[in-house]
Amino acid sequence: MTTENADQIPQSQAISFRMTFPQAADRIPLMARTIQDRIQERMKILNLNPSSTAIKGGLDRATVRKILEDPGLTPTLPTIRKLAIALETTEQWLLSEDGSQPNPVTRSNDIRAASVTMPLPYEMPKDVPVMGTAAGSHLKGAFQLQMGDPVDYVRRPPTLMHAKNIYSLYVEGESMVPQFWPADLLFVNPDKPVRTGDAVVIQVQQSAEGHFEATLGILLKRTAEWIVIQKHNPKAEVQIARSTVVHIHKVLTPNEIYGV
Repeated sequence: MTTENADQIPQSQAISFRMTFPQAADRIPLMARTIQDRIQERMKILNLNPSSTAIKGGLDRATVRKILEDPGLTPTLPTIRKLAIALETTEQWLLSEDGSQPNPVTRSNDIRAASVTMPLPYEMPKDVPVMGTAAGSHLKGAFQLQMGDPVDYVRRPPTLMHAKNIYSLYVEGESMVPQFWPADLLFVNPDKPVRTGDAVVIQVQQSAEGHFEATLGILLKRTAEWIVIQKHNPKAEVQIARSTVVHIHKVLTPNEIYGV
């Protein structure tokens, strides 16, 4: 550049802005992940919810939900061990995210959604009577049966539209956990044959005045004098005098209810 053109070069302008850099106090700290975060991550990968995770790990159904609702809660080691099994990971990873990342779960491409249309609620008549309310014996887990007027009505599943004598019962108590949980709704078909190994409701007449109880269990055997059923929690065999048994009715399985 020649000096004769130097006068034509504009003078540098003053900088009209300033660059600032965050100080240590201005930085947003990274929040450490909690065990609740890791449980939710694994549930999402495995397509589980809190209830199914608990059942898969052999825990009480409400356990995982309670853990997730309280970020300050650290589960006991036995609970973490069962969670690790259910979530297909390691105890170490759940506790501190140390160790190797759990392997991703591969799903079969053969699994696909069923091509069925779920009926709308108003398409299912609310005409199945609830014939009992849970109560009574902790030993047998007995229901008080209302042999007259039902205590409620529930909607009829599509596959049971033509079943004439279907009734239902609500479960209360934990004598049949994990197969049946408190508040589960059971559909009972008194016309379906009962086989050994079926879940059954046994109606027992306790007095000449017509006081009935219904005991839920797994049918093990029938003799000339006794009906023997199994309870899960605690595991036990219960003998019921055959002379007191009025009916033995089959509890329908999910496959029978939904037509699978």
